[in-house]
Amino acid sequence: MGFLINAIKIIFLLGFLIFIHEGGHFLTAKLFKVKVEEFSIGFGPKIFSKKGKETQYSISLIPFGGYVKMTGETERSEEEGSFSKAKLWHRIVIVSAGAVVNITFAIVVFFGLSFFSNNVVTPIVQNIIPEAKENIAGIEIGDKIIQVNNTKIRLKSDISKALMDYTGGEIPVIVERNNEKINLNVKPTEYEEGFYILGIEAKPKEDLKITERFYYSFWETTNFLDSIVQSLKMLVTGRVGIEQMTGPIGISEIVVRTNGIYNFIYLLCLISLSLGVTNLLPIPALDGGRILLLIIEGIRGKALKEEIELGIQSAGFLLLILFSLYVSYRDIIRIF
Repeated sequence: MGFLINAIKIIFLLGFLIFIHEGGHFLTAKLFKVKVEEFSIGFGPKIFSKKGKETQYSISLIPFGGYVKMTGETERSEEEGSFSKAKLWHRIVIVSAGAVVNITFAIVVFFGLSFFSNNVVTPIVQNIIPEAKENIAGIEIGDKIIQVNNTKIRLKSDISKALMDYTGGEIPVIVERNNEKINLNVKPTEYEEGFYILGIEAKPKEDLKITERFYYSFWETTNFLDSIVQSLKMLVTGRVGIEQMTGPIGISEIVVRTNGIYNFIYLLCLISLSLGVTNLLPIPALDGGRILLLIIEGIRGKALKEEIELGIQSAGFLLLILFSLYVSYRDIIRIF
């Protein structure tokens, strides 16, 4: 029974996110009267297939992806309703719509999750961890941390962001104590190699007023978005290696370990946002790569030669497959 429940959780999460992503492409294509030949969730052998008035709707065996096949998308066509004949800005909207839907879904649902949550953690010091007492002498229990390293602090999670680029030495911290602002210089404590913490335990806020819920939900959502951007930044700068990335197998393991509807929905939002942002990267075979080619077309005033564009997309797709296999291999090694 446990295996069945876990399988349902994985299939639902991946299937739902693929569905809304491809649904974004599908609906905008329909909006701009571009013919959609097939709408598929999954790859490989078909489990279910039904022919509509114009579109073949399919569910395939391998649930790690999906596609919307439009007339004139792969090979250019002069046919009425062809993707290649649509206005340039229509094509850019169609290609970007999947990622936009994923990002919008994550933002809206996460905001709702935060709004109704009673787990808001304020930057009010409830305790100081023993290892950090000497480093942050001057900070007292009951203090409200309002600025760290010249970064404004609204939530406890802001402190981690403020220490993201810390490399050593003392940093300025401003606390509020008895309605008075006090300037301090403290030294963060190394938690893991290259990662630092201030060393405080913060106080959860209860009985939130509706205005406070909006305020904290807004900043929780902002931090949620920023966390994805920072992760990409750390990957590009080398602070996080490719071996630390997670593929479909690793994601499935994380899904299995979720407990409760709150954690499951939070993970759903996190993966949806990651999927949306990653898809907009200007890499061939991703939506961002296709958008880049369309922008180049707009600048040049004409499209690249069809064989060149197909070659770029095919090379990108091959590299993406190899990268996915490598990440999946790392997931398997780590799990087993």
